[in-house]
Amino acid sequence: MAYLGSEKIKELITEKGIIHPKPDTEEIVKRVKHGAYELSLGNQIFQTDSEDKKRSATPETVTINPGQFALLLTKESIRIPQDKIAFISIKAGIKLRGLINVSGFHVDPGFEGKLVFSVYNAGSGPISLEKDAPCFLIWFANLDVQNGDQDSYNGEHQDQDSIPLKYIDSLNSSELASPNVLMKKINDNYKDLDAKATTRSYIYRTGFGILIVAVLKILLDWGAYERGRFDGKNSSIEQMHADSILNELLVQKRTLLIQIDSLEEKRWTVESQNRKGDGKK
Repeated sequence: MAYLGSEKIKELITEKGIIHPKPDTEEIVKRVKHGAYELSLGNQIFQTDSEDKKRSATPETVTINPGQFALLLTKESIRIPQDKIAFISIKAGIKLRGLINVSGFHVDPGFEGKLVFSVYNAGSGPISLEKDAPCFLIWFANLDVQNGDQDSYNGEHQDQDSIPLKYIDSLNSSELASPNVLMKKINDNYKDLDAKATTRSYIYRTGFGILIVAVLKILLDWGAYERGRFDGKNSSIEQMHADSILNELLVQKRTLLIQIDSLEEKRWTVESQNRKGDGKK
């Protein structure tokens, strides 16, 4: 199997119409370089970090963020002859910025349609591509086809002119596990842990403050209780002392009353005797 050189590729384009729409002579000269033809970024894209998660029209500038996938459609349609096979890649200037082709690397004999490149940004920064700008390369090689060998391509990509929805569904159906996405998750987890730690610290400080207040209140209540009990004891003692004095006064009063009654009785006896003596005289 031998690869075609630049002049052979120009002949294929001119005579076989392997590129559609067919470029003019000036465009062919500009696009055929070092045994490859430069394909352009077409009018449809899909990006895994798009808001609506749907394929969309290609803007003038496409930005693929780090850790994200994208599906890129070529502007040109390709028609591969039965005795040829093609190989595809991304231009080196773009690959060196971190964009990787993760789709197939060859085009089957007999294929007709636009190509879809599945790419991944493995770099540390965003990668921007311009619509209609040359981004991809395609090489052609001869196949040793035997007489009667007419194994035509009849795959599902025949006459492809848009990005297949099943590839979009596949990328949307699962969570990306790229290093950038994982790092973002780790950072988000750290933020959550920091927030929880801050909340936990606040709760601990608040609980400790409540504990201190509770202890102080218990101590103050205990002191008030002791003072009240001491004051109650003093009051009881004073009351007992007053009661003792009062009882003593009552006893003294009772004694005096007895003495008065005794004196009254003696006085009455004396007076009675005196009256009897006066009567005898």
